[in-house]
Amino acid sequence: MEKKYKKVELPEFIRLSHYRITLEQIPSEISEECAEQQGSFHSRTMRIYLDKGIIEDGGSIACDLLLHEILHSVWYLRGMDSKSEEDVVNGMSTHIIEIFKNNPDFARWFYNNLN
Repeated sequence: MEKKYKKVELPEFIRLSHYRITLEQIPSEISEECAEQQGSFHSRTMRIYLDKGIIEDGGSIACDLLLHEILHSVWYLRGMDSKSEEDVVNGMSTHIIEIFKNNPDFARWFYNNLN
């Protein structure tokens, strides 16, 4: 018997430190043709734009895209431009754990898409 998984919707935002970062899906045509990227983090507005088609398709590619953009936000918030490799890895790992711990809707979406 085949298992059926209930699709988990992408949350509207994630909390990172004391910031609320909005997750906004944009049409693939805009993402590909205008922006020439699959996603982007914007520090001024604390917003992550994501290619809607990739997010709707789900799976590990969607997880990779969103985690990639979240790591850009960590890089920005921690001011990692001039940090050593150890400082960057330490900051990233700490905030990845924080994100999963403090954003259960995001964690459910992420794990659902890996399965």
